[in-house]
Amino acid sequence: MNRKQLAGIIEITLGSLGFGFLGIFGKWAFASGLGVGELLTYRFIIAALLLWAGLFIFSRDKIIIPRAQLVISACLGILGYAVFATLYFTAIKGMSVGLAALLLYTYPFWVSLLGHFFLKERMNQTQWLLLLGAFIGVSCLLWGQFHISNMTALIAGLGSALTYAAYILFSARYQRSVKPISSSLYVITFAAIALAVFHQPNLQMWNVLSTYQWQVVLAIASISTILPMTLILAGLQKLKSSQAALITMLEPVTAAIAAGIFLHESMSTLQIIGATIVITCLALSILKPGK
Repeated sequence: MNRKQLAGIIEITLGSLGFGFLGIFGKWAFASGLGVGELLTYRFIIAALLLWAGLFIFSRDKIIIPRAQLVISACLGILGYAVFATLYFTAIKGMSVGLAALLLYTYPFWVSLLGHFFLKERMNQTQWLLLLGAFIGVSCLLWGQFHISNMTALIAGLGSALTYAAYILFSARYQRSVKPISSSLYVITFAAIALAVFHQPNLQMWNVLSTYQWQVVLAIASISTILPMTLILAGLQKLKSSQAALITMLEPVTAAIAAGIFLHESMSTLQIIGATIVITCLALSILKPGK
């Protein structure tokens, strides 16, 4: 393993930890009275404003990107993140949260399968076994009382996995030459626009949000949006998309551990076994990366 690959692994790991806290912040936001559409839209609008302000003040050169990359970022923001987030929360409305999450975390399989055929990222037998093992671990981690109230939810759940897999593959293929923070700026901006148009929440946030809600949404926008999106894109520029996708399976492990710490949710024996399996498979994949 060279230094570039090690840096990519660290970036993907840190990004996955950031995304893992999304559920915690989401629980706090929903408990405060925010709806799904409001939270999604405010999350991306505030993240976009933070990025625009930060880059305008400290690094204006990163605002300028080639026109082709602007179009790609727009597609990733609108057809990637905005559609993915909407599909995922649509799935949650029509089925148990655990089943929706389990469907979502099939995306490393889709990334590996599509990358194998379309990006020529060949995986050996050991890597396929580690991927299967990690998914079994996630299944144990998320196992619970599953229910589905309609087929739309099932389709939306599978759609969220496929959409996120496509996002990772497109980012890995077409954004290797763009600065990660620049890509995040436009992906988040276009996602914010798309979500605002689709959900149409009250955009007078200064009148809508309480002080506590501002704190929660700011945390989601920075810790669970800007930071992980930028770090994961940076990691995708250094690793195969299939390996990166496997490492992102740290997200549900982080979510489960964070829920125990911040929401006082106890982990069952099966969940502890699942988390251990996932971490073991990820460690083995890092120690024995594919060629």
